[in-house]
Amino acid sequence: MPAVLILLLSSCNPYDLLIHDRFEQAAFNSDVDILWVVDNSNSMARIQEEVQANFGAFIDTFANVGTDDGTELDYNTITDATVAWAEFLRNQERFLNYNMGVTTTNVDDGGNGNQGNIRSLASLGGPSCESPHVLSPQSEDVLGDFVDLVDVGVAGSGSEKGLMASAFSLCKGKPASWWDSLEDNFDVDDPVRRLCGLIPAADRTCNDGFFREGAASVVIIVSDEGDETEIQAGLPPQDELERCVLDHGEDPFFGECDCKLSWWLEFFNGIGQPVIFATIAPTYQAFSDDVALCDGATANYPGPCNAFGSSICSVDFYQEAACLTGGLFTPIEEKDDPENPQSTCNTADFDQALRSIGALISNLSRGWVLSAIPDPETIVVVKTEGECSEDDPAPCVVSPLDESPSGGWFYRPATRSIAFTGEAVPQYDDVIDIYYLPQHDRHDQVGRPLPF
Repeated sequence: MPAVLILLLSSCNPYDLLIHDRFEQAAFNSDVDILWVVDNSNSMARIQEEVQANFGAFIDTFANVGTDDGTELDYNTITDATVAWAEFLRNQERFLNYNMGVTTTNVDDGGNGNQGNIRSLASLGGPSCESPHVLSPQSEDVLGDFVDLVDVGVAGSGSEKGLMASAFSLCKGKPASWWDSLEDNFDVDDPVRRLCGLIPAADRTCNDGFFREGAASVVIIVSDEGDETEIQAGLPPQDELERCVLDHGEDPFFGECDCKLSWWLEFFNGIGQPVIFATIAPTYQAFSDDVALCDGATANYPGPCNAFGSSICSVDFYQEAACLTGGLFTPIEEKDDPENPQSTCNTADFDQALRSIGALISNLSRGWVLSAIPDPETIVVVKTEGECSEDDPAPCVVSPLDESPSGGWFYRPATRSIAFTGEAVPQYDDVIDIYYLPQHDRHDQVGRPLPF
């Protein structure tokens, strides 16, 4: 799994970032922790039903335990077990060791399933968190339990805060030893210390054990409104926000909203478990505009589908959190529904949306997958070997394949990954550093200049 480091070129502008992904060619690691953050406000009933109905497509995409030709693997005899083991060795990426849990966008109320607490199968809310019901490949009824877990109802807060709930969930996944050293390891102004410090002592280990060291972390947020995390009082601190805005005063495409999002992404990068976001949420494009997706493609999904609470910045939080972490953004489009005039949010193809997220998760285990979409012309690959050091990495720069026929690297756009051939293939315990600039800047991502 990659360790992700984002380096500033000049300022706190996340669209001027040099991204550094570090990989180790070590034993295969199939661990991935998947947190669903589901909006439980009063307009979400139909979308929750869509998630439940199409979850099978999602789980089948990355938890397939069949052979390449679709045959189910049996484990009833020694022969069956031998065949299954051989299939595992050939296709390890299809046998992900996942943890999966559900929380809500409600941070106003506490208890089971709220404020980032991964829920049990008991009712939401209550005086305290409960032991999380964690789904895994060993669960007896993954589909049935997930349908129950994601049925979070529609009585939650109307001030949905997906990124804040995700942040609290990560904090609460830390062990007691981490909390004991929080003040020693993080400066007082660090977003990790500020956010995790808001959590009462009694709730600090509500999710202990869910987020595993070395595992990939994926947060899937499903909401029909924008993320009111962007209006959370005091976060980021007002003096830091004002300083960031002044630093970018001459940039017409970078404003207060960008500074807010930068601060929150700094938390997710600093918590020690870099997160990839996959968000299903509205857009703010007018009916005549196309939406720019994370991979540069465009689609016509008019929005916002639920204008109440969906400011430009709040909607943009979900899109850019996905795009800047190398995840997926799936727009919800606006449609008239005569049978339900109070809720006009739909996705064009929810089945395909969840399949795409499942494929994203599957690709996380396949090796050299970059954390964001790169500008291919800026990629530099460095392989740590005996003849070079951190002070002089030049001898270890790996040539691209078109410059080195005996072996080099090349970029695979379809999987957002780097592949190696010939003499350039990393050996066991080699460390690979990949540096690049992200492909899109702010206005490219959203398809038009921003009005702030």
